[in-house]
Amino acid sequence: MAKEKNIVHLYDNTEHISEIPEDSNSHYRKLEEIQKNYIKYFRHLSSCSISELIDKDDNMFLFLPNSFQECNDELKKQNLFSFLEKEDRINSISITTGNIVGFIGYKGIDIRIHSRFSSSKEIKDYFLYYMLEKVLSINLFSLFTSSSHDDSVFDFLLFLFPKFLKEAMSQGMFKQYVYFEYNNSNIRGVVDVNRHIRLNIPANGRIAYRTREFSCDNSVTQLIRHTIEYIRRKSFGITVLHNDSETEACVQQIIQATSTYQAQQRQYIININLRSISHPYYTKYTVLQNLCLRILQHEKFSYGYANENKIHGLLIDAAWLWEEYIAHVLSEQSGFKHYTRKNAFNLFRKEDGGDFQPIIPDYLDEDNSWVADAKYIPLNRKDYLDADRAGAVYYKTIMYMYRFNSNKGFLFYPIPQVENDKLENLECEYAIIDTNGILHKIGLVIPTINEGDDYLKFKDNMEEEERHFIEKITNKI
Repeated sequence: MAKEKNIVHLYDNTEHISEIPEDSNSHYRKLEEIQKNYIKYFRHLSSCSISELIDKDDNMFLFLPNSFQECNDELKKQNLFSFLEKEDRINSISITTGNIVGFIGYKGIDIRIHSRFSSSKEIKDYFLYYMLEKVLSINLFSLFTSSSHDDSVFDFLLFLFPKFLKEAMSQGMFKQYVYFEYNNSNIRGVVDVNRHIRLNIPANGRIAYRTREFSCDNSVTQLIRHTIEYIRRKSFGITVLHNDSETEACVQQIIQATSTYQAQQRQYIININLRSISHPYYTKYTVLQNLCLRILQHEKFSYGYANENKIHGLLIDAAWLWEEYIAHVLSEQSGFKHYTRKNAFNLFRKEDGGDFQPIIPDYLDEDNSWVADAKYIPLNRKDYLDADRAGAVYYKTIMYMYRFNSNKGFLFYPIPQVENDKLENLECEYAIIDTNGILHKIGLVIPTINEGDDYLKFKDNMEEEERHFIEKITNKI
């Protein structure tokens, strides 16, 4: 029988303060009831940085984006959340979350960090799913029609499979040396005496031998093949494996490469892959290997047979996701380009001509007339933007404007509809003194999830808000 899950719901960029009565059997209440003895687990998780949690060999962690190279250095050192036991209030704790969303399983509890735009009543995180659908080019409608809420977190892992598969296979088909056993007359390896006696006595003209070959049919590609066959049996498996032509081609290549596939060897293949591969070229396959293990070991984690000391889960950098999502929205605006670490600029030039201090604006148009940054923070809230934080937010974009000699700078941020309705003007602009530059703040309204709204209704509302958002930008350019 499955273990009853104890689920803790938190929200990104939010501080949660909860009281704990003296009675050890009672609960403290905030969003969900959390048992008192779980405090030690929060304390342990908050003591590790995100990179430490992911890099630890015995943890089963996935992270989006796949590499910290696509994130800022601060995220590598950032803790999952900060945990503080209040000294001025007896039995009171404070849990502060950052830009990370996702779920973590540890010691029999599930901690789920939602975006602050989700519905608190039914934990409908439609905005998070919508951004993931746009950025990863996956169809998440099946996730809401084919699975229960309890399994939706796991089912989401299946929808990530095409992305990780395509990224891995962009580096080519994974190859490694593998031992193969043969029994024929064309000997070309080391004779296996024991097997030869067992198979070929009395003499039949064949010789049993083994060879070491550099092959695409290996433990890693076999693991991928087992994952493909597992997904194929799901109710929405066709949707996942036939997401696009590139995914179909990658799946077909794996099937053709794994001619020795046998369904009954699944546990054997899993055991071989428990140690992560480390290869200087096939770097993307490490992430795909981890995802495949998480998918194939789902029952093990669900029913409590896994080592509870291991920390497993999926984390997403919401700031990165917001930036990628805005890039998708702005793709309808001609003349703009989204920049990443692969195409960074330099801020300074030495006397000898050497450039240094790389900078990466989020978005820049073709003639450098405007530059923009995506900010996954509540720029409309005065209580959030204190003097130090406001300086870090505004000065960076202004520096980009000076670097590219741009007269217009933009800050794009999300704002809940309930907050937008209370404001007379969502847009703000600041003239930069002694220059012709103007810094614009433009918010993208995130529709409220009303009772009875389904995901398709939310998507329609979101697409309407995107059109308004583009119109606001067009009017300012």
